[in-house]
Amino acid sequence: MLNVPERPPSSIKPAETRLSLVQWLEQVIDSPQVRVQVRSRGNNLYILCEGQTCPPRSPLLLRVVQALAKTNLERFIADDQPQVYQVLLYGRVLGQPHPDWAEVIYLNQIDRYLEKLQKVPARSVSLTDDTPSSSLAIANIRLAKQGRPDAIARYLSESLNSLGVAVRASVKTIPSKDGELDHSRLWVMCESAYSPDASLMAESIAQKLRDLELTGFESAIVFSQVHGELQPDWTLRVDLTPPDEMLKAWARWGDPAAISRLLDRTFDQQIHASATLKDTTLHISCVGENAPDQRRVIAAIKLLLETIAPQGIQSAAVYGVEAPTDSSKLQPSEPDSPAWVEWLNLPASIHPALSDSTHWLAEKGDIPAIAFLLSRLLNPDLDRQLATGGIRIQVRQKEDLLHIMADAPLCPPQNRVGTAIARFLKPLDIPGVAGVRIYGRRAGQARPAWSYGADFGFRDRIVPAATPEFAASDEYVGDLLTESGELTRRPDLTADDLRVALNRLLESMQGILTRSQLFVVETPSHRSLDAKPRMAQNTKLALVWGTLGLLLTVQSDWILGQLLKPKTEPKPTAIATVSPAPVISDEITLPQISLQKPGIGRGDAFNGSGFTQSGQTVLSTDDPSPTPAITGAPTAKALAAAQLQQKAVVDATRSPYPTFNARQLDEKLVLYRQYIEKSGAPDVLVVGSSRAMRGIDPAALQQALAAQGYPGLKIFNFGVNGATAQVVDLIVRRLLPAEKMPKLIIWADGSRAINSGRVDVTYNAIAVSQGFKKIPIDSSSAIASAPTPPEPESSVTTSLGTISSTNSVVADSYQTVNTWLNQSLANLSSTYDQRESLKTLFQRGVASGFKSHPNSEQDTDLTISQDGQGLIDVNGFLPISNRFNPATYYQKYSRVAGNSDSDYADFRLEGRQSAAIASLAAFTQSQKIPLVFINLPLSGEYLDSVRRNHEQAFQQYMLRTSAELGFTYRNLAEEWKTEHDFFSDPSHLNRYGAFAVANHIAKDPLIPWAKR
Repeated sequence: MLNVPERPPSSIKPAETRLSLVQWLEQVIDSPQVRVQVRSRGNNLYILCEGQTCPPRSPLLLRVVQALAKTNLERFIADDQPQVYQVLLYGRVLGQPHPDWAEVIYLNQIDRYLEKLQKVPARSVSLTDDTPSSSLAIANIRLAKQGRPDAIARYLSESLNSLGVAVRASVKTIPSKDGELDHSRLWVMCESAYSPDASLMAESIAQKLRDLELTGFESAIVFSQVHGELQPDWTLRVDLTPPDEMLKAWARWGDPAAISRLLDRTFDQQIHASATLKDTTLHISCVGENAPDQRRVIAAIKLLLETIAPQGIQSAAVYGVEAPTDSSKLQPSEPDSPAWVEWLNLPASIHPALSDSTHWLAEKGDIPAIAFLLSRLLNPDLDRQLATGGIRIQVRQKEDLLHIMADAPLCPPQNRVGTAIARFLKPLDIPGVAGVRIYGRRAGQARPAWSYGADFGFRDRIVPAATPEFAASDEYVGDLLTESGELTRRPDLTADDLRVALNRLLESMQGILTRSQLFVVETPSHRSLDAKPRMAQNTKLALVWGTLGLLLTVQSDWILGQLLKPKTEPKPTAIATVSPAPVISDEITLPQISLQKPGIGRGDAFNGSGFTQSGQTVLSTDDPSPTPAITGAPTAKALAAAQLQQKAVVDATRSPYPTFNARQLDEKLVLYRQYIEKSGAPDVLVVGSSRAMRGIDPAALQQALAAQGYPGLKIFNFGVNGATAQVVDLIVRRLLPAEKMPKLIIWADGSRAINSGRVDVTYNAIAVSQGFKKIPIDSSSAIASAPTPPEPESSVTTSLGTISSTNSVVADSYQTVNTWLNQSLANLSSTYDQRESLKTLFQRGVASGFKSHPNSEQDTDLTISQDGQGLIDVNGFLPISNRFNPATYYQKYSRVAGNSDSDYADFRLEGRQSAAIASLAAFTQSQKIPLVFINLPLSGEYLDSVRRNHEQAFQQYMLRTSAELGFTYRNLAEEWKTEHDFFSDPSHLNRYGAFAVANHIAKDPLIPWAKR
């Protein structure tokens, strides 16, 4: 019995169509005691007939079938709705949950139904009285095996209707090359009201299509699409190569299991053949109830093996065996007492090219042999491979690497496929191959879903090779792309349209300025005699308002200065006291003193913008007794981290370089200069934004690489807060000295640094700085390598021989005056020194709507350094010990949704940032410096639906761009998304997360680490 759903499916037809169809059915049934309900799901039409007593099956079924034979149901179905392949007719008592009877009517077999019903009209008849595989269903499968697309669609619809999926099918002829026969490709469109996951449908669709054993078809392309949308959600490619052809291809490589299947298909059911391979001899046992006829069996086997010519099999021993009474005693290899034995010489014994085994060919680097062995390795179940197509292997060799693509109806799992292939290939010791790169995807996808790499020895490559292209199908890749719609052009704007739009814009701006009471509309007037008195009156009015404005400015500055001034505790007054002289024999005991930062492990070390407090160093004695205030506090779990390094001492105000309007960049330039003067150029340079500065610990990475066989590498973290792709490109190409370039550049960041849609505040500030104006065009004379600039010469000794030099001096004079005025006003202002705190207070006030005044704790937060000044170590790393706790973090800081995050505003990957990526990649390739982009981890709290969609788009973009531009991309965005202890805030790692990242990437064979 089929259960009728109590609620209409989501793909129910419009009300008007349903009513017209119901009215037609009521006329057909012609029984006022029967109530009719109609629903549709997928390609099925469900008709429920119910009454006070169950409607009789036979007369109701006869009337419906006769009506369906005369009427086309498409007249009741909307044009945009799926075609109906089956009608399911139910009968039940009104109010009962389950039907009393059910019938399935195939619309393409309606004539057979009618013929059957008209033969026995008197008694109760059912269309499903036959066996479950009724003749009508068998006839439908027979039509599908013939390659008829309508029958194939009905055949697939039978299993997909339960998911609410409608199916359409069509056939496209593909012209063959080199004069071969044309073959066909099957196109299957699956439509539904939602987007079913590929894991629910892909393998079952592949198996059903392959069960048809279609001839003349190369493959099938399956699209899953939501009803009403233009683009498919996912695509699947199904290999429709017939099983016999697949078995012959495997037998060609000497696979005994495939040869056994072919022999079994050659003989009738009375003879069972099995084969095993020993050395270069194939042992074939032919078992029958009686001893098989030797001449007939040998002729069939000889013809098959000579046609196939299996690789590496030089002879065959054929045994004729009479089946024992106990079937468990059947021997797959040579039997103990055969009825007869025949020896055959095979083509491999004559032709030297066939004499070598497949395994030997793979050891010599034969790509087809390697592909076959890997295919059999990953498809141990031959029946399953024949049923679904199994895991398909494509192999490409590029330089000293083997690139292997594994695809299947369901994406092969990385942990099983990647390690298995690497373990299999390493012992082969293929000449010229030093490593393998393995990729996995669902069949039909253009890009890999995952990648895995392993090196078989030390590889000292300078620039990593780009990933080769693996087509979704070996040929006709363009068939997978849907045709784009026609472009539509809007009519050109006329001059009148532009003039009207400009006038409206000016009128709007004029209205806004007038309503502000600061501007009035100027009325035309003629010059009059009272012009001078009016001018004097306007001058006095301007002086009065100017004085008031100046007083208001001074008063506001003084008040803000008092509010922002940090509160200091009064110093205790020293009081002189007289104490008795100490006894010399008394032992002086000193407390065990330790230095520690206050607030370590708490979320209050971060202000609203996500940067770190500098904190105060305090002295405390190590007292083992518990403190009552924290007796019941939970104990944080111990996490691994590298040892803290010495803090850097950098004063950007004394930098010999001109400022770049970014204090942290100024400091990192000085720190990098100190680093190369002391240790030389780093072997590995980490660049990026604050996520890189806090996300990769050079000390931890150095330690992890030493454990992997790369000892003594020098690593420096050049992360700069707010650094985008443009800033990173500027640092690497124009600020770093050419003679002090690293051997490897690790760019650690994420999609926010590549968003070309948002305003690049950091780069824009750098672009108007004095330091940017003085950057030499030639990177060999970069700023970071320049010595301390000499003092400018006196104007008396400087020759002003040209007009251009005079203009330069005048411009410098204006700049000097402007600087003097700025410094003078800064000395008079009480707020200037606290401008960063004022900006933070203003940002918090805007974010919270000025709901409350900052308390003492918030006042302390306002004094926090905005970029970790004073906490950065000598390697450029910013170690943060705070652990992200969502329960407490969002009590202090508001949760920012992805659609309100300015870092993702107008998210666009093509633009200025992508141009900077291309520029940086070209530069590193010209310098033979490997470039590796690491997408750093993000917490699950941060990855809401909006950000996750942007991250997925970024992931696809970087996979494509890295292959095109020749750099390495590694994705760790969701590696530790549930490990909150690895984060200091939702999007930044702490020192424990930086330690985990360092250990992870040190073991990644796709990153070309180079030994010193």
